[in-house]
Amino acid sequence: MKKGQNNKASSRRFTLPKSKILRGKTNFDRLFANEAIVFYGRNVLLRFRIYDSQTDCKMAFIVAKKLGKAVSRNRVKRLLKETYRLNQYILFDEVLAASITFHGGLMAKTVDVKYDKVKTDVIQLLNQAKDYIQNY
Repeated sequence: MKKGQNNKASSRRFTLPKSKILRGKTNFDRLFANEAIVFYGRNVLLRFRIYDSQTDCKMAFIVAKKLGKAVSRNRVKRLLKETYRLNQYILFDEVLAASITFHGGLMAKTVDVKYDKVKTDVIQLLNQAKDYIQNY
């Protein structure tokens, strides 16, 4: 057994790969530009841009500092990431079919939220984005 490896740990990791997470200042500047499309949910909102270059789908997970302490913000980010990881197929299949680049950001409006409410909001927002891409 390798150092730092637990014998009960699964050989398969259930995480969102870093290659699917939106990073970089220029990408965030474009995401918060006036041309970005915004869909609002009850506890979460989705900002995104569509590009006609290669096929790619990346998502950012954003919680403003004014919403609370780091522990609360990190918890909400984990909820957003996990919900997106489990439901990314809703959006990813449509992006592949349209052969576009999708850069989006899921933004929390509050930190006092349960997983079920985050899940329903994210699924609703991903379906709205899917419908938008179909009509694009």
